[in-house]
Amino acid sequence: MLNDLAFRAMESSLKGLKLQQDAIIHNIANIETPGYKAKSVSFDNILEQARQGNAGRYDFKALVEEDLYTESRPDGNNVDIDQENIELVGSYFQTMALYQKIGGRISDLRYVIGQAFK
Repeated sequence: MLNDLAFRAMESSLKGLKLQQDAIIHNIANIETPGYKAKSVSFDNILEQARQGNAGRYDFKALVEEDLYTESRPDGNNVDIDQENIELVGSYFQTMALYQKIGGRISDLRYVIGQAFK
């Protein structure tokens, strides 16, 4: 049951969100680095796979992309601290929601196992 499609999807989502949080934290850490280009994580290819009929198989691959086209400061650094903070908070809430969902699944399994041994 912990290896079913929904659980694997939640596990993969947590890994992708961790990658996203790492990219955001890396961007924030380099806010004063001249020429640094912000990085972002894209999950678009996952949605495309589902649209193409691969919904029964989850192959989560997040893409880390560097923003080479925008400059917000004369030194070439394009990190927008406000945007990074908003994305970090959003990622945090998504992570917490997934942890709650996984916790609920595990609680359900405990209940079922407990009922089986009564």
